[in-house]
Amino acid sequence: MEPEETVQVIHKRFILFVFVFGLLIPGTTAFAHKDELPAYRFTIDLTKVKDDKLPVELIVPGVSQDEITYYMPAIVPGTYEIYNFGRFVSEFKAFDAEGKILPVTATDTNSWKISEARRLQKITYRVEDTWDSKIKGEIVFEPGGTNIQADTNFVINTYGFCGYFEDMKLRRYELSFIRPQGFYGSTSLKGWSKDNRDTYISSSYMDLADSPVMYCKPDTTHIAVGGCDVLVSVYSPHQLITSKFVANTIRDLLGQQKEYLGGQLPVDRYAFLIYLSPDGFASASMGALEHSYSSMYCLPEMTEYYIGPKLRDFAAHEFFHIVTPLNIHSEEIGEFDYNKPKMSQHLWLYEGLTEYAAGLVQVKYGKMTLDEYIHVISDKMQDALKYRDDLSFTEMSKGVLDKYKDQYGNVYEKGMLIGMCLDLKLRKLSDGKYGVQELMRDLSKTYGKHKSFKDDELIPQITKLTYPEIGEFFRKHVQGAERLPFAELLGDAGIHYKARQEDKKLTPFGGLNLVIDQDNGEVILVDLGGSTGFAKEMGYKEGDIVRTLNGKTLKGNEALKVIAEIVNDAREGDKIKVTVDRKNDSGKYEPMTLKGKLRFVETVLENVITVAEKPTARQLELRKAWINK
Repeated sequence: MEPEETVQVIHKRFILFVFVFGLLIPGTTAFAHKDELPAYRFTIDLTKVKDDKLPVELIVPGVSQDEITYYMPAIVPGTYEIYNFGRFVSEFKAFDAEGKILPVTATDTNSWKISEARRLQKITYRVEDTWDSKIKGEIVFEPGGTNIQADTNFVINTYGFCGYFEDMKLRRYELSFIRPQGFYGSTSLKGWSKDNRDTYISSSYMDLADSPVMYCKPDTTHIAVGGCDVLVSVYSPHQLITSKFVANTIRDLLGQQKEYLGGQLPVDRYAFLIYLSPDGFASASMGALEHSYSSMYCLPEMTEYYIGPKLRDFAAHEFFHIVTPLNIHSEEIGEFDYNKPKMSQHLWLYEGLTEYAAGLVQVKYGKMTLDEYIHVISDKMQDALKYRDDLSFTEMSKGVLDKYKDQYGNVYEKGMLIGMCLDLKLRKLSDGKYGVQELMRDLSKTYGKHKSFKDDELIPQITKLTYPEIGEFFRKHVQGAERLPFAELLGDAGIHYKARQEDKKLTPFGGLNLVIDQDNGEVILVDLGGSTGFAKEMGYKEGDIVRTLNGKTLKGNEALKVIAEIVNDAREGDKIKVTVDRKNDSGKYEPMTLKGKLRFVETVLENVITVAEKPTARQLELRKAWINK
């Protein structure tokens, strides 16, 4: 028997598009670069931290008009939040070649109008980091923000420090850092180093903004995957996690992703930048921010046992963003407006299919069993219940910044399920020969890094590449709000699905849920509306930290397994003893022992998925083509 309790992991995943690559070697020059137009030349001095701020200097690329406006971004690709990075800028000044100050007017939070701009030669300002700022406004999710820790660590999401002039985003950028002794920069940007100055170059503001840099005392490892040089750079203040451990954790996964993508990766370099915090983050979240050639991770500093599975899951998702949006993206992303953004209607593609591929690659190439993958699907279905199911997914995507802001999280739940259903539909129509895996390859060939699609043309193009029935699938279930046909499509692969099922469960916790705190492994009781009279008879209270069940310790990811073993060997009426720590009126935790007898609890199960005992040969063939099981 399975216990009724479900174990949930406390975390929030929030993702976006960015990039990183190598440690610059002091005293070497990577290459020289010529450009017809003058470049933006930025300098950030990491040795001059004052009041948690860094000085920024820009030698401007040359201005031909009397007035010009300098912008910091209000939003960056993939964040789906208006963060207004200009609010972290202070002491903004403009100078001519003789050092005389030019008139400047702040036109709004993110822009400064400079008069007598033909004389403009230099701009200076100071930037406060976002991680621990007291400035009012939306808290910036840490992987998309900036960190200034003098003598310890600098997380430089470049758009937090560097801006652009109107109509001049396509100029070349040179970004120089003066670094403290013993510090090195990890990034995917190419450049050169001389003494304590590192200089990176980028072809445009879009490429620069897509390229974070992390400075600290280095802990790095390089691995080669299918012609791609992968850098892993880790900052772990207590050295609990090393870059070598991370590299070994994700090495096989990256190899599987290479095979999934046809044996060749679409990038020749990639960087994983990983910041581990022992104290958590201001956003009370953890997660990663994806970029075209890199990803930035902000995770709790935990032992290898706890952080290993998280790293695999996050890395699987983020690395697949080398396909979307790097090689498949709409004009809204390819020509992103950092201050007046237009949202694409295809978050089902950018985040949903990426999340789907991250799980599919693990089950298809042997890192996940069929039962484990069914559990993943079931969890996604349950989590999707928190969001509206009567809303067009394309409409939600377009309104994600305002009208449907509270629905964004569904891109990782229903978005993944859309990918699964689309895959099953394609496999059925093609007798297993063609699925989402092949579709993404074809879309990459049709478009590519430098060719955007028009938002309204993507679904017709997919229909043209595949089958008329796929157009109908999108019309009903993605552009429309009809419920996804789980029973039909999973049934084609010999997997039964029921939306609701009455059941009885033998439970020691009376319908209460268990939540695992991934920072310390504690198992906490919460009431999500499923508690019963038995829970009250036992004396449970929400917030109790469960220590033992019948003398066996409950901690971490093993808790559910321990509960299952106890319940599977038990009968109704068997005595149980549970020890908990409970917070008293003074806020301190006290140990308590609770006793009772196991009892069946009637419940209604939602999204019940089981494997058919006697699948047909055709069902087995389709399942094999789908997930190789």
